[in-house]
Amino acid sequence: MTTQALAPSTQQADTESLAAPADELIHDCFTLLDHRTRGRAVSPGLARRGPYLAFAEGGHTQLVPLGQKITHIGRGVGSDVRFEDVRVSRSHAIIVRHGRYARLLDNRSANGTLVNGRRIVATNITHGDDIQLGPVVMQYVEIG
Repeated sequence: MTTQALAPSTQQADTESLAAPADELIHDCFTLLDHRTRGRAVSPGLARRGPYLAFAEGGHTQLVPLGQKITHIGRGVGSDVRFEDVRVSRSHAIIVRHGRYARLLDNRSANGTLVNGRRIVATNITHGDDIQLGPVVMQYVEIG
């Protein structure tokens, strides 16, 4: 009887190939935002009630408000939260808010979307969830 090595499942292989290695993750990614998005950011002490994306900036946190029901995140000019990094797709992900709930959808991005380290196509997100778009890491925050 011969022993054969089993290949990992397709889903596991896809997840591993899309997830950026830990040393390539960009946690301090506020500077990758375009000037329009950075201009809307506020410090946590000045934030009003509502949903935000939290970005690290040199040891501090900056919050970008999610004022619309649908927020497009990506590198494209029409994105509501726009990154200036080629590893983020033009239309990478979408956050859809309905009442108290928020849902994150991957928009067929090249480098994948992860929530709390797990690859997603669509999932509900809640306060404190880590969102990773390619190598860029941010957090979903609800100020109440």
